[in-house]
Formats: sequence, C-alpha cells, structure tokens
Amino acid sequence: MCYSTTLDRDLKALEQRLNRRMIDEFKRGERPDAGDQLLLPLDRTSAFARPLWPVVASKAPDRISVQRWGLLPRYIRSEEEAQAFLKRTPTFNAISEEVDAKRSYTHAVESGQRCLVPVTGFFEWRHEGKVKVPYRIGLKGGDVFCLGGLWEEHDGADTYTVLTTRANPLMAFIHNSKQRMPVIVPEAQWDAWLSPDLAPAEVKRSCAPFPEEEMEAERLGAGPVQGTLF
Repeated sequence: MCYSTTLDRDLKALEQRLNRRMIDEFKRGERPDAGDQLLLPLDRTSAFARPLWPVVASKAPDRISVQRWGLLPRYIRSEEEAQAFLKRTPTFNAISEEVDAKRSYTHAVESGQRCLVPVTGFFEWRHEGKVKVPYRIGLKGGDVFCLGGLWEEHDGADTYTVLTTRANPLMAFIHNSKQRMPVIVPEAQWDAWLSPDLAPAEVKRSCAPFPEEEMEAERLGAGPVQGTLF
C-alpha cells in the first residue's frame, strides 16, 4: 500500500510544476481546516500522522488546496468518532477495484470527488525473510508526479485517500507482500481525472498500473533500482 510520501519542493516550485496557484487562504494559513500554515517542502511523512498535504481537488481544479490524509465519510460526526473510525477502518488508501462497493467512499465515488496528490516519491518495503527493506520510489528524472485519490468533506474540512491498483513488475518486486501500488495519474490525464464528467469506465482505466519503464526505485542505503531490471 502507500502510507509514506515525500514532496521535496517549495510552494513556488510546486505551483510552477502543477501550473496552479495555491488558494490564498491556505497560503496565509487562514483556513481552519489547514491548521497551521502548510510549510513546504515536506519530508518523508507517514499517513498515520494524518498530515496536511497540498492537493488539487475536483471542486477547485484550477487551484491547490490543503487536505488531511485519511478520508473521513460524512457520517463521522466528531473527532472521537474519527479516531475510532481510522483505527478500525484505515482510509489512508483505497483499493480502486473495490472502492465503489465500500460505504466509506460511496458519496465520493458517486459525486466524482477525485483529487491529485502531488509527490516526489513514496516508500514501500520489500520482505526478505524476516527483514523489511525500505525503498524510495519515484519517476525517472525526479520530477513531481501525482497520485490519484478521492476526497470528502468532513466537519468543514477536506480529507483524502490515495487509490491503489495492482503492482507493475517493478512494484511487485518491491512490494512483494501485497503486490499493490498507488494509482499514478499521467500528466496528460490530470485535467480529465478532475472532471466530474469522466465516465466510470474511464476512471477504472485511469487506475491501471503505471508503466514500470518510467519509474525508478532506490533501495535505501544502496544504489538505484531501475524498473527494467525486473
């Protein structure tokens, strides 16, 4: 799954890369759902810390907003319920093949509430016997890329989940326990992904595994691993 990400760009660089400006209220830290002003770059961050993250959501597709990782459905009414819900049913990731059948995501799926989550890398662990070996995975060239997600409004704030799909050969080698990977939305499809008019069949097709030849991975503490090697 995908529970750890990084974004090693400052706000200006991110805005240039996404060709979008951050919503002013978030930039100045004036939105209550953003908490303290979001400071970029973001180091390796765990979903379980429920971090704030810059997101491009379908409700404001031409701007960058800030959301909290861990989608909370509308029927969650309080922070206490939210904590219990995330402990019982972690919604940091969502299986794209099953998402339309899960109550937690029904409203987001039916309303076309998709989002782009910009990152420069994510982390997975390969199981080698009893040892778990960490890898940092990104795209060749090291540029910002976008994970596909769903978002939902909760108590005046927005939360998101990262969709996952079956692993390509590179990710099957690394994430050999579950053989999954996050959905990576190609840049040419960013606008379509955010469109409410995207047909369900097209959404499913957009959740296909990303080509391994465009990815690279680094075994932490060792050298780079190219997708074509596996």
